[in-house]
Amino acid sequence: MDATLAGTVYEHHRRWYARLWVLIVAALVVVIVAAVVATVVMTRPAVRVPAGRAVAGVPIGGLDERELRAAVESSVRARVEQPVTVRVTGADRTFTLQPATAGISLDADATVREALAGAETAAVTVDAAKLRAVLAAQKQAATDTVVKLATPKPRLEAKGDASFTASAAGVDRTAGTAGWAVDEATAAPAVEAAVRAGRAEVSIAGAEVAPGTTPAELAGVDQLIGTFTTYHPCCAPRVTNIHLIATIVDGSVIKPGTTFSLNDKVGERTRKKGFVPAPAIVDGELDDELGGGISQFSTTLFNAAWFAGLPILAHQPHSKYISRYPPGREATLDWGNIDQVIRNDTDAPVVIRVKTTGTSVTVALYGHTGERRVASVTGARTPAGAEGGFSIRVTRTVYDDTRQTGTATLRWTYSGLD
Repeated sequence: MDATLAGTVYEHHRRWYARLWVLIVAALVVVIVAAVVATVVMTRPAVRVPAGRAVAGVPIGGLDERELRAAVESSVRARVEQPVTVRVTGADRTFTLQPATAGISLDADATVREALAGAETAAVTVDAAKLRAVLAAQKQAATDTVVKLATPKPRLEAKGDASFTASAAGVDRTAGTAGWAVDEATAAPAVEAAVRAGRAEVSIAGAEVAPGTTPAELAGVDQLIGTFTTYHPCCAPRVTNIHLIATIVDGSVIKPGTTFSLNDKVGERTRKKGFVPAPAIVDGELDDELGGGISQFSTTLFNAAWFAGLPILAHQPHSKYISRYPPGREATLDWGNIDQVIRNDTDAPVVIRVKTTGTSVTVALYGHTGERRVASVTGARTPAGAEGGFSIRVTRTVYDDTRQTGTATLRWTYSGLD
């Protein structure tokens, strides 16, 4: 081997050994540094939770991280997962909530981190939809008050002076019971806070659910506020018409603040509806017409409203006096011409109930007028005309208990006698 080749080989080996020593030195440095770090770590005191601290009511003071995690997984978890007694304020009710069922579960890792940072409540994950659904299910439905109105029976039929006082007669009310429900919007965060704190009880807001009424249209109806009965001979065609109009009107409800038109309710009297020809006063003369006789029903309804103290916005007595009716306190009816309109000025519905027999018709008005009493006084007859006619005045005074609240006066002149 010549000198040049030998020199080249030597230089190659020298560089290779140099690299090897560099690697060895580097490895030794890494080992030494690791040993130093390990020594520092091994000799450093463990991080411990300050004394007197607790999470979810579980003492954790003095625990290191490993011991803290063990406590979270055992004692803290037991606190978080325990059943919670929920008291519903405003409803005087309680129920038991299982956090897991309600979508609340412990987040152990987050609890450890937050505890080391100073938190005193557990970290949890919450399925908000599930929690609200569980809370929404905690309720008790109210039961409705049931109202039944008796079939009217004769109570008032006077043709002269008379009075009537509202009472509970004929009204059967079976009281309902209130229900309760949870206010989910405020209850959900309150329950979550209790679970995080490890509390076994929590109070949440509730609301009482008032009972409704069955039938709903009878809400507020608790009194017989007015009634009247009139009589007639049996079996005449006019009785068919009286019974028919009674059937049509029976059960009608006048809502608070609204009016009731008898013509609007009954509509035109036609054969198709079942009305038959019967005597009626037309232009002062007695003649047959479809629906003849229904003025008897109109008069009975008028008197029931009169003694209920309700405003009667439209009505008209007969042109000739008919002796079966109270003078001045009666109302004829003619399609498209003469109507009877009653206004409900109370805060409750007014229900019209009707009972007919072969010789009578009774109208009862049910509603609520409180301590209302109505007195009606009929004045003396003043002769008018040569056919036995007369003028009459009838005055109604309405009282609330003993306090007078209104008066109304009817004045009418009859051209003769029927």
